[in-house]
Amino acid sequence: MYTKTETWSIQKLITLAISGKLNPDPIGQRPPTAKGHTKSIQIVTSMLKGFGIGMITLRDISQDAEAQELYPGVDYLVIDGGHRIRALVLFYKNKFAVDFEGEQATFAQIDDLDLEGIFVPMSICVCTPQEATALFQAINTTTPVNFMEMIMSDDVSEVCKQIRSRTKRYKEYDNLPLPVFSIEMDQRGDVSSSSFDMEPNHRRKWDEYVAIAMIKANGGGNVDSGKPEIEALVQQESVGKLDVVDCFFEDAQKIRSVRGKKFNTDVFAAFLLVWFGLYGENRKFKIDNHRQFAEEFMYVYSKLKGNADRSLEAKTIEFNGQRHFLKEFFRRNSKNFSNGLVQTECFDQFMLLTSPEKLGVLYRDVKRSLTSDEREERLALQNYKCAIDGLPLELADSVWGHDTAWAKGGDLEDGAVIRRSHNTDMGSTTLEEYKMILELRKKKVA
Repeated sequence: MYTKTETWSIQKLITLAISGKLNPDPIGQRPPTAKGHTKSIQIVTSMLKGFGIGMITLRDISQDAEAQELYPGVDYLVIDGGHRIRALVLFYKNKFAVDFEGEQATFAQIDDLDLEGIFVPMSICVCTPQEATALFQAINTTTPVNFMEMIMSDDVSEVCKQIRSRTKRYKEYDNLPLPVFSIEMDQRGDVSSSSFDMEPNHRRKWDEYVAIAMIKANGGGNVDSGKPEIEALVQQESVGKLDVVDCFFEDAQKIRSVRGKKFNTDVFAAFLLVWFGLYGENRKFKIDNHRQFAEEFMYVYSKLKGNADRSLEAKTIEFNGQRHFLKEFFRRNSKNFSNGLVQTECFDQFMLLTSPEKLGVLYRDVKRSLTSDEREERLALQNYKCAIDGLPLELADSVWGHDTAWAKGGDLEDGAVIRRSHNTDMGSTTLEEYKMILELRKKKVA
């Protein structure tokens, strides 16, 4: 790694950022930590008072062929100082006003403000992505940067890419975030979350949710998914069961929609706990009625965590050889993602107050159909005749027909071998219902 120190004017910094030669928001940058322009105003005010804005650290990628594939035409990526550069650009574009000589003024309203004459120290590094990540972490060791912000500064990890692709749009990925992580903008230009009562991806909380969901999906339920597991996850080459992760967040979006209220951290943690508890019991479960689920979920959640219902205040449970008050245990551990055992106990206690049926959940066979050998055996026992029309049936023209559709929770054993055309026509009807329909059609024709 090669590093040099230079002094740039504020105007040069802004010009490079606006032109796109300097990227102040690369994929590893942490999201803003404050709402609106509050932090930006503080940065610009410090500059105008002559206090400076601190050293900016950049990575020079102008000659890095691999980096140019991800950031074509960009000369510099911010390692440390992205918030400060973005604040200067917004001020330069008159997006907010600051207190200048006792009055509120935008950049255009301040006469003779020479940004060419205000300087900032720059540390410019030529390094690998891994070295840039290590440098970011070293610089921020004594600043309030949480572990997810540290982890997500890695811009080459495939797991990190899959995580951030789900929570935010990045031009470098040409992606769209999952709907549950969509954002809204008000008339003042302030951005808010559509589904969570927090700032968009505040302190990388959304990224943490995705990482936890990935670990639970890969582990088959409520396994340990705290900091050590997330740190190990991002080092893996395989990203695992992303289809399960996306299904979870799709259900979360539907629950938010029918509930009509944004998730807070407590409710979302409980939903995550219950969803992956159900997944642990049945890998192919389905929320068949999201409104029913939302209402029953909130009913049980309110009994376990709320204050209005006091019927469980004195109830105790035994866990790990000790007695605990149920509500206190659930309140404390429903967000304790690092401990899969207490999460499993919380799920079990939750389900003692309800059932999959009350939640509008269908448990489905993991195995959706029979193998060819299994189907031939069943067909032989049917004397090579279709279970619906009773006519001779060849194996090549046969399928396994569920008495109740698999998508509706039908049991694999509850069915028979039928003609392929019948399986297409019968839709979601049972075998007996379809037989009756065929009989009625025959009578009508006669």
